[in-house]
Amino acid sequence: MTKYQVEEIYGDTVVSSGIVVENDPMKAAEATAGQRVSPRALQDHWFRVVDEEQAAVYEYSLAGPDQRLDLLERNELTDLGPPLPGKLHGAPVRDERDHFYACPSCGQKVDMRDLRQVIWHEEPGHEPLEPQPEAKVIEFPKRKSGEDGNP
Repeated sequence: MTKYQVEEIYGDTVVSSGIVVENDPMKAAEATAGQRVSPRALQDHWFRVVDEEQAAVYEYSLAGPDQRLDLLERNELTDLGPPLPGKLHGAPVRDERDHFYACPSCGQKVDMRDLRQVIWHEEPGHEPLEPQPEAKVIEFPKRKSGEDGNP
């Protein structure tokens, strides 16, 4: 089995990249795509497979229509299935607010304990998620100057 560097590309932008161990480069591209691929014929959505050992580069596209979920067509948390709880690594957080970060792309607060939200906000070109109707909105009190160690 060979180790391949596989990149998923839209136009000229690499949207994902990883190492895949497979028998041949086409199978490595299919493992990343999650469906059949064929040699690339100038499609905008394609996969580059690099075999560094052999100094070879291969290009593939999807053999048929993309069968994967289009996350950009969905924007409600319930569209993404049941919660995927994450695990805390390191010391417990002192403040509930430390479980959240602001997405640099859309600005929405992301709960790092729910991997659905984290994965959604990693997708290029995503929209903010619509809140779930039963979701509980937590209001956090404003921190006072010096309370968090900052002046």
